[in-house]
Amino acid sequence: MSEARARTALILAGGTLPLPHLWPLALAGADLIVAADGGLAHARVLGVTPDLIVGDLDSVEERDLRRHATVAVERHPVAKNELDLELALGAAWARGAERATVVGAFGSRLDQSFGALLIAGRLAAAGREVTLLAGPHEARPVAAGGATTRDLPEGTTVSLLALTEDCNVTTTGVRYPLSAASLPLGSGLGVSNVAVGGAVTLEVHAGVVTLLVEHAATDPREAIWGAQRGRIGAALAAADPDLADLVERVAYAEVFARGGLDLATRELLAVALLTGAGAVTELPTHLRGALRVGASERQLRETIIHAAMFVGFPKSLAAMRALQAFLAGAGGAAATGPDDG
Repeated sequence: MSEARARTALILAGGTLPLPHLWPLALAGADLIVAADGGLAHARVLGVTPDLIVGDLDSVEERDLRRHATVAVERHPVAKNELDLELALGAAWARGAERATVVGAFGSRLDQSFGALLIAGRLAAAGREVTLLAGPHEARPVAAGGATTRDLPEGTTVSLLALTEDCNVTTTGVRYPLSAASLPLGSGLGVSNVAVGGAVTLEVHAGVVTLLVEHAATDPREAIWGAQRGRIGAALAAADPDLADLVERVAYAEVFARGGLDLATRELLAVALLTGAGAVTELPTHLRGALRVGASERQLRETIIHAAMFVGFPKSLAAMRALQAFLAGAGGAAATGPDDG
């Protein structure tokens, strides 16, 4: 991609990958891709190649660095005053970006997640447009004089979070709209509203306010199988149509669609159970699916290691070899590569 014309940057951060149906939002118009340290792992899943890798490289996998050996690296010391995300955003601005979308903005580290939100808020106050995506979550900080609009299905959870004192906002398209209303810092006033269906608009008259959207999950088969859905469905039907019906109708349409566990957790459980069953040939479908819905390579390894305590080392060793082969081969391209299972 040409850095000379970069206007929209995609930042790959090290948190949870957005759900697959949000990937088009993340990728739309991106003409500069910057990986922030361990966020480089998301490049393979999204099927993109970064223009630059930024950070202290303390959490990036050597395998990912080898895969992107020709990509420029801007390395920083571990002892520094900025997060790798800050440095990546700074690199994007320096290369002409006017707006940025951060995938993997939030994860298991609460400090990093809050840091990402506050960094985006500070940048919004300085006139930068930053959208944060992770799992089902989308965050858009907006500063005084600005506005943002999202077209959302009826029932989508929408919240407002004041990032500064003396915020004043107008909202439309939600069950409980506000008109030039005060939104106090530290208040629950804007939390857990609901879209009525269609355009949801936030106008900020004073302060900095984040529009938070919790997107509903899509069909688990679309999320986990992606472009391979037709081929996998056909392969199941060829094996046995009744079994294929059970897998799609019961396993995916019912069990995987239940609340209580997110898709990444369900896929990690599937990996553990397949490890215990010795079903190594079935693993790649769920390894790919786990990465697509937000699990990390480390979580996959830890799942197999944990399973060893209950199912024995030979089965776990076979599963670990399958994981390593998957990550090293074409199957590692979780978003776009051919299915192995």
